Amino acid sequence: MAEKLDTINILNLSGGIIQKIGDELASSNCVHFAENVRFDKILGRATVREGTSLIGAQISNGYNILGLHQFILSSGTKYLLSVIDGATNAQINRLESGSWVGKTAALTKNTKVRFLTYLNIVVALNGIEKFASTDGSTWVSTGTALDMDNFPLGKFAVEWHDRIYTAGVSGYPDRLYYSSIPTDLAIDWTSDSAGYIDVEPYEGQGTITALAKVPGYVLIFKERSLKRWNGSSTYPDDLCKYGTSSFESVVLGKNTAFFFSSGYSDSVGFYETNGETTRKISRPIQEIVDAISSNNYENIAGVSDGEKVMWSIGNITFDGITYSNAHVMYHIDTQTWTLLTFPTKYLAMSSYIDGSDLYLIAGDNDGQVIKLFTGLSDNITGKSNIEIPFCLQYHPKDLGARYYLKNIAKIIPATEGLSGCVFMCRTDKNKADSFNSLGSISDDYETIFNKNIIGHVFEFKYIGTTIAGGTIIGFDIITPEITLSNEI
Repeated sequence: MAEKLDTINILNLSGGIIQKIGDELASSNCVHFAENVRFDKILGRATVREGTSLIGAQISNGYNILGLHQFILSSGTKYLLSVIDGATNAQINRLESGSWVGKTAALTKNTKVRFLTYLNIVVALNGIEKFASTDGSTWVSTGTALDMDNFPLGKFAVEWHDRIYTAGVSGYPDRLYYSSIPTDLAIDWTSDSAGYIDVEPYEGQGTITALAKVPGYVLIFKERSLKRWNGSSTYPDDLCKYGTSSFESVVLGKNTAFFFSSGYSDSVGFYETNGETTRKISRPIQEIVDAISSNNYENIAGVSDGEKVMWSIGNITFDGITYSNAHVMYHIDTQTWTLLTFPTKYLAMSSYIDGSDLYLIAGDNDGQVIKLFTGLSDNITGKSNIEIPFCLQYHPKDLGARYYLKNIAKIIPATEGLSGCVFMCRTDKNKADSFNSLGSISDDYETIFNKNIIGHVFEFKYIGTTIAGGTIIGFDIITPEITLSNEI
């Protein structure tokens, strides 16, 4: 005999993506997978991400952006800089009146460039060449208040406690150089107060791959270890056995540093450290992390605006579907994760102050610099108003009794502004059977799907595209019937 259950309300999405969890433990406020929706905009709902727009014109068709930085002077003057690859060499560009203008500094092609601003000077480093500028237009490799004649030829640098630290010098892979403290607004690299330390050379944990800072420490990353230095101890301390292969993955959030680590197979993922402790934060999206190609580990790039952290992870395949130009985003306060995709591949990212507003920007693999999270559609060279694809896949739900067969006759979806969005279902975790459409959303309040869906376990999914934004709230299952399996 069939028995009716009470109406089941699934109307809370505050937990974001949580993966590799037993169906019986998965809370109704989290989902198994999502694309291009954010869980931090409206608590409890999933909001389609904002769009993107082009900054200036495409610099050069088909070439990679190798570096990105906003140079801000103490006067408040701001210069946006990018490095574009080329057939012969890479070139620094400056944004001028909405157009990118190439500058004289010639850099080795196909080589990442990292920037540092200090003492009203910006320095560009790639381990092969070094250039400095006071305006982002004229670049020199000698002189300046940063003592460029003696500035070590590192791959990256960080300012900490009034000194510049740099590493990645050819022939000295474990050496950390540091400058003097400024005197009359100038530093040097040759006085007694400057110097270097060799950070546990040839210890088997790889070479120095990145530098960062948090309150109290400069952080020194190797491939398979992280060390910290307070500037006064005789030697850096080991913090943990999680390092990084990508300098670009290391970003400062509010007052902690975030990074991607791949040194050990069981520890691949994203981490947060305050210089005292380190914790893995990507456990909720471990299936997505496991889908990242190891070929892309060294190219993972991150960025943060202090509220959220985002990393590029390349193309991934999840549940048989390929997601191109994928990124994972972590919201620091709500600790929620989501997956984002974009029309092109982002190689370098940076924060960017446009007027009085702070944005995140990215340089891609097609010579473009893109402003993120603006407008309602994606826009790139030659294409405008590109629809944003989105999906949201719930955890399998047994409706309280896994061993009973259930018949769902009526479902009411709950969305806002997503007319045309398709609601789907798959039963009994049958991966060989694709999701079947239950119908499209036609109204924010009065869409009802009258279907007879029979199964033990149900997976529901929203999927669609939009150029108008929109929000997923959840759905109601109206008084489903249950019976023992052998009674149907």
